[in-house]
Amino acid sequence: MSFIDRELVSRSLLREDRRARLVRATLRLSNGTTIPVVVRNLSERGIGVTCKTTSPPQGEVVHVTLPGSSEMQGVVRWSGKGGFGIELSGPVDAKSIARTIQSEITRFHETTDWQVSTLHRVTAPRSNGPRRRV
Repeated sequence: MSFIDRELVSRSLLREDRRARLVRATLRLSNGTTIPVVVRNLSERGIGVTCKTTSPPQGEVVHVTLPGSSEMQGVVRWSGKGGFGIELSGPVDAKSIARTIQSEITRFHETTDWQVSTLHRVTAPRSNGPRRRV
């Protein structure tokens, strides 16, 4: 028998809803080093992050800059092989981040004049000697 009444403590009270996202962000460590990171999921008060470098240790205070928001302070709560989690000191405005990313995508499409056609073909010049496959 558990000392916690599972009916009174629902899963939603124990863990906030997370939204799966892939967002580029910047992480500033306590020693001043800045590293690019990818946010894999976010909730109102935390984010799940991956990076190409070594994850910061659990308990380290970091500063996160997300698109469309100011720099936020947070604490690394867990660190594993696949990434790490940060508990933020303030709430994350997911709608503001989504609007910023959408406006960047729209601006990119408006300024890009690339045209791709399915008719483009790459041909190799013919030679009289034997052909080698690489």
